[in-house]
Amino acid sequence: MMYVLAFDRDWTVDVNPHPRREAVPLEWVRYWAHEAGHEVWAIGNQDLVEEADIPGTVESIRRRDGHIDALGEQDEYGYYEWWPEREERLRIIAELFPDAEGYIAVDDLDLGHVDSWEHYHAWDFVEYVRRGELGVSAPPSTDLSPDGGFESGDAVRDVLADGYVFELTHRTDGERKTHLVTHFEPDRPSMTPLKGPPAFWFETVGNDERFSVRLPEIEALHPVPYERLADPLAGAAFTAVRKQLEDDAASVGEELLRTMLSDAAADAANVDRREALRLAMAAVEHCDDFREVAVDVTFDLLADEPSALDRAALNALHKAATVNPTVLKDHVGGLAAYASQNSMYRAAATHCLMELAEAAPASVLDAVPALEAAATAETKATQSYAVYALSCVAEAYPEEVFPAIAVLIEAMQSEDETTQTNALAALGKVASNYPNAAEPIVDELVTVLDADAKRVRNNAVGLLGDLAQEHPAVVVEYADQIAAQLADNNIQARVNASVALQQAGEADPAAIRAQQDRLEAALKDPSPAVRANVCSLIGNAHVSVPIETLEEVKENDSDETVRDRAGWAISRLR
Repeated sequence: MMYVLAFDRDWTVDVNPHPRREAVPLEWVRYWAHEAGHEVWAIGNQDLVEEADIPGTVESIRRRDGHIDALGEQDEYGYYEWWPEREERLRIIAELFPDAEGYIAVDDLDLGHVDSWEHYHAWDFVEYVRRGELGVSAPPSTDLSPDGGFESGDAVRDVLADGYVFELTHRTDGERKTHLVTHFEPDRPSMTPLKGPPAFWFETVGNDERFSVRLPEIEALHPVPYERLADPLAGAAFTAVRKQLEDDAASVGEELLRTMLSDAAADAANVDRREALRLAMAAVEHCDDFREVAVDVTFDLLADEPSALDRAALNALHKAATVNPTVLKDHVGGLAAYASQNSMYRAAATHCLMELAEAAPASVLDAVPALEAAATAETKATQSYAVYALSCVAEAYPEEVFPAIAVLIEAMQSEDETTQTNALAALGKVASNYPNAAEPIVDELVTVLDADAKRVRNNAVGLLGDLAQEHPAVVVEYADQIAAQLADNNIQARVNASVALQQAGEADPAAIRAQQDRLEAALKDPSPAVRANVCSLIGNAHVSVPIETLEEVKENDSDETVRDRAGWAISRLR
């Protein structure tokens, strides 16, 4: 007689049992599905599909419709646009097997109201099966007592804690099999059922087959030392140690980790490069004492033709550099080479150089040409990293950034506010030391005075003030546009505009006098710095502001400096 059995997973099957109730052994579910001839389906958490090797909701839709179009597309997390409610899942399965002897649903949710289905909680179901009160019976091996090589689950766990790759001998289907394996815990860790022997999960080295073995079936389990593994099999050790690092870094022996990383770096062509690289990345993230060694190994293992994993490795180095940039100081040359090339490495390498430039600008002087090239990259992020790095270098070494003037001028026109701001900052630092270098940019600079971002406006008009120190005649040609910034809603833009007009005004006082209305209005600016600078402008250029207006400022302004400047301006105009 064939029954249809539908199982939930969590709080139902012993891979994730109820904390205080008995669960259905996974061994039973597999037995009924693969040996007893029943139809067994997963109706809850679909992890049970893989764990028990049984069909689930997707397969039920496929068998009903011949396709799974009804589910729609999957999102990035694997969820479908539509998913049937649990009651509907049972109805679909029942329709697939209209001639079944009976329909049994085992779930921690009460599904007794669904037509045709008998519902049981796991703990009740197990008891009924044991008493023989249902049409399905437990597998004959259920009553086995541990008679293999281990008397308890703790003994197995002690061995598993002592290594990473193991030689496992176990019984299955009446046969004895030996595998080279690694141990793993499922995504939802396997828990020991309240009754019945514990199960342990393994993955065979070489073909990545995953399987579980219950305690009575384990005859022998021995750690295989790393040094005994042939090169093609070392990748399994890299994987196992990496997972241990991620779970509990302190439990990984220092000597073993150093040996594995050193071997990987020395023989990168023959080891499993990808697994070795993943191990090095994990050591970079989790091992303070090994970080510099792990960084060196990571660079040794990067491929000439980068993959997504190689790019992730460089991103891991950037993450480490945000905490301690000096771990990358010996790899500036390599990072510069990557930043110069249009490849998957470019953004991450430029990001790393940015961290170094911010912390120690002298360390990246040789990388300035690479940063200049990266500043012209197609991706906005790479441009932004490179321009910010150049601005950091320009702070202390403006002469080193001098050759990148043209690139910074181009970056100043970027649509990205951060890139614009940093480009202006870098140009300002260079111009303050080499004003001749920035003279050609004045035309372009004026075009960003009306930028939406206040930081961009502030830096632009401030840079014009810097240029005006050495090239007042060039800047004063734009007195009208600069004076317009005296009405900006940002105080720093107004201050910078008043400074720029002062620096440029001596070259053409008439251009300043043409701004009389704006200057007079600025005498009421909330900022005392703006009011004081405007008083100086009026006096220097002999702007025809009514004496009465200046006398009002001299007598009543709240700031002493403004009052003094107003008095001086009056003396110049009389």
